[in-house]
Amino acid sequence: MHAYKRSGPSDRSRAHRGFTLIEILIVVVIIGLLAALIVPNVASTSEDAARSTARSQLAAVRSQIELYKLRYGGTIPPASGADGTAQLWPAMTTPYSGNTPFLMKEPRLPGGYNWNWNGVKLTVGYDGGDRVALEEAPTW
Repeated sequence: MHAYKRSGPSDRSRAHRGFTLIEILIVVVIIGLLAALIVPNVASTSEDAARSTARSQLAAVRSQIELYKLRYGGTIPPASGADGTAQLWPAMTTPYSGNTPFLMKEPRLPGGYNWNWNGVKLTVGYDGGDRVALEEAPTW
């Protein structure tokens, strides 16, 4: 029998060939471009989520203030303290005659957002970055 030798590249050309510098640079540039496209979208999405959380909490607290007003014959806690909520949160989290409180605890807003209660209107402000946003509950 004849021993057949496979035809193909020689042993020298079979040696593992690594990536060239150009190939590596092209991959790095492509990854950089993709990151540049994705990162701003992630940042704006987190800002939108924080804004949505603040609006949602504002709406929830506003409805509980309406219930408080109904239960106490139209009275609402007066504004006091730096942001006006020094009397609002204790009034809203204290049980009334064995009933559950209006709020289980003082609501916490995302970073950069703050409450402002003037005794009639509850607002949520945001002071961060390059813009100022304000959400407010309707006056009563």
